[in-house]
Amino acid sequence: MTEDAAVSGHRRPAGASAGSRLLAPLALAQFICSFAGSNMNVMIHDISHDLDTSVQGVQVAITLFLLVMAALMIPGGKATDRFGRKRCFVAGLTVYGIGTILSAAAPGLGVLILGNSIFQGVGTALLIPPVYILATLHFPDLTSRARAFGVIMAAGGVGAAAGPLIGGLITSAISWRAAFVFQALIIALIIALSRTIDDPLPPDPTRAFDVRGPSCRPAGWS
Repeated sequence: MTEDAAVSGHRRPAGASAGSRLLAPLALAQFICSFAGSNMNVMIHDISHDLDTSVQGVQVAITLFLLVMAALMIPGGKATDRFGRKRCFVAGLTVYGIGTILSAAAPGLGVLILGNSIFQGVGTALLIPPVYILATLHFPDLTSRARAFGVIMAAGGVGAAAGPLIGGLITSAISWRAAFVFQALIIALIIALSRTIDDPLPPDPTRAFDVRGPSCRPAGWS
């Protein structure tokens, strides 16, 4: 059986209520990752003052987060085939959550980089690919899939726009550390909601990572 046939055989159309239960954690996951990408920009001066470091040091942490996330996004997507989509999704949420707690409690720039740049970057790379893969598998027809992707991408747009606003409000009212606690609470909510998600396809531990990429495959390879 080919992979496409296996996917077709395991797909189940999502009903209205089931679709809502599935979309809620997926959309929230995209929201919080987009939120994290823009949230720290309004906290740079507060963080640098509190951690007794420079503005440039905090900007390095932000840049490293984006680099780690981008560098690991494709390997994170391939990992879903080998270890399972839901497993990678929950693992990514867990790693991300640990990163937010480390960042909130950071006594210095080094721990902030470990929590925000490394843990949150790795967590994002693990959890974002399953968001779109699970949506594709659970919504087989084009109309419902387009609607699902629209909801998820809209949540990402709201997260990116709300990051500076919510982050700024929380930082002004409480502290920059509370903004990371806010993220940790959202992650805990997503993990709780993700219990309703099932993986339509079993993991394939023998699946190769295909390091060379499709352009290096021989002609006629399928």
